Amino acid sequence: MTRKLGLVVGSGNLAHNLHAYAWGRHMPDPYDWAVHFERDAKQMMVAGEYKPLIEYEKLGPEALLSIPTPDHYLPMLYVVATRQQGEIITFPIEGVDGGSISMLTVQVG
Repeated sequence: MTRKLGLVVGSGNLAHNLHAYAWGRHMPDPYDWAVHFERDAKQMMVAGEYKPLIEYEKLGPEALLSIPTPDHYLPMLYVVATRQQGEIITFPIEGVDGGSISMLTVQVG
């Protein structure tokens, strides 16, 4: 398969539990479940283990708390699906805002 020059952009949030977001409250540390899910998802992406990311409902409570609805999560799958053999994945922006919103940016190539 040949690859033509193009740009795939997916906009969303890896973890995006708005019910748990610290609206107007100071949140010194993010929720452990959001941090753990971001960490685990990054490890899976780097390792090329996409099936668990697709079947995130089977990853357990941290994934379910992080992804109450898939609409903000699914764009990430389109981005990582563009990865070709040997391409690296990097994360130019990382971290959790408001306790429950992952600001992770995924870059392929």
